[in-house]
Amino acid sequence: MNKLSECKINDKFIIKYIEGTEEQKRHLQNIGFVPTTIISIINIINDNMIVQVFDSRIGIDSKISSNIYGKVLKKEHSKEKTIIKRK
Repeated sequence: MNKLSECKINDKFIIKYIEGTEEQKRHLQNIGFVPTTIISIINIINDNMIVQVFDSRIGIDSKISSNIYGKVLKKEHSKEKTIIKRK
């Protein structure tokens, strides 16, 4: 299990659960941070993150991101086709 705060730029992260007060959890749920949601890490500045949740970009601080637990998803590498021209 990883914390969101451990992610790097361009990682995708699936939320498993959130810790914190009921008020903090409710606020995060209202903006889309719920279990099974996949979020993308857009940028990291001084331990604060800009993440994409559905179609919205949201800034969160390191205190919040360290309370969000889940799993970093593996990046899929695109398979490029090589075209060989014969003479």
